[in-house]
Amino acid sequence: MFERLKQKKKDFDNNAIMVFHCQRNDISNLLQTVPYNLIFKTTHWCWNNCAHCCESSGTNMPKTFIPESVINGYIDEAVKDKNFTREVVFTGGEITSAYRFAGRNYVRGIIIHAIKAGCGIDIKTNAGFVNSPLAKTFYYDIEDIVNNHFDDEICDIKKLVPLQVSLSLDRFHRDAMERDFKFIEYFAHTRMPGVAFTINVSSVYQDKSMFPELMHRLVRSGINVSEMFLVSPRGGNAEQVYDLNGNVVLRHHCGTLFNGGRAKDIEYAKKVHVPQFNFMDSDGSSLIAFDSFGNVTLGENSGKKISVPWRKDGTDQPLPLQTIRDNLVAATKSAEQEFLKEHKKMDAYFRWTTRYVK
Repeated sequence: MFERLKQKKKDFDNNAIMVFHCQRNDISNLLQTVPYNLIFKTTHWCWNNCAHCCESSGTNMPKTFIPESVINGYIDEAVKDKNFTREVVFTGGEITSAYRFAGRNYVRGIIIHAIKAGCGIDIKTNAGFVNSPLAKTFYYDIEDIVNNHFDDEICDIKKLVPLQVSLSLDRFHRDAMERDFKFIEYFAHTRMPGVAFTINVSSVYQDKSMFPELMHRLVRSGINVSEMFLVSPRGGNAEQVYDLNGNVVLRHHCGTLFNGGRAKDIEYAKKVHVPQFNFMDSDGSSLIAFDSFGNVTLGENSGKKISVPWRKDGTDQPLPLQTIRDNLVAATKSAEQEFLKEHKKMDAYFRWTTRYVK
């Protein structure tokens, strides 16, 4: 009883704050000036049908991909914009399925194009390919990209290239421990002269104990593990990371599981208050996510979101990035007004107090 009342008060307070913001169009005005990251959900097809997938990706989804030319074009437009952070995420579904369905050079092509545009890159994969012939192809591409497509820098300490591969480590990805171990072990033993790249292992908080087990396994396999601390160029606390044989910097990230997509059936999946307005990253940047269905969405997790098309009406031609950003601002203003309609009494009361109570 007490917990329900406590949650009811919390919801009321959150809604009251959001009413104030929507009355002044704070959110849509902020969206016009805040820095943004580009996310490309290259496909909704995936090797797995995980119960926690916020995107409902899986083997029942179309084997379609955002065209390489579209991705490259939007990156080229974005780098001319001072608000672009030059951070690009390539994800899915499962991006590495492109080797089977979109061509041998799809993944390689978009990564190299982003590098040449001066972007930092995060490739999110469930590593479901590690026991297949595809593994050698993907490994070769990563090695070649790291060794041959970043600017050379001769120094005593290896240069950490702005390329990250993110793996999932949780109970929902079948054989996640084995997949991650094999992927990390391979690159820990791969010499990349002058450079190293980052592997990020992500877990939901409920499965955070899996990471120490992974680390013990890496140590037992003979990999030299050293603790390091990295400080973000944007400031903040130092982050503990691990150097593996001088070839890989290993990070661990714990996140909250949200109840979008199939995750809505999981007991501890968190409900997001006003998810349509939840599109800011932890560093204060907004997330603009393109998907293979032709939509651009604010934020990375599914649910009630603000979306606009990236294709021109009735065609496969991409709209200009600035047009998409303008459309997202307009859609956010509409979402603000819709929120006020859903809270008419609260809106009317606060407008009255603002006008008459001094």
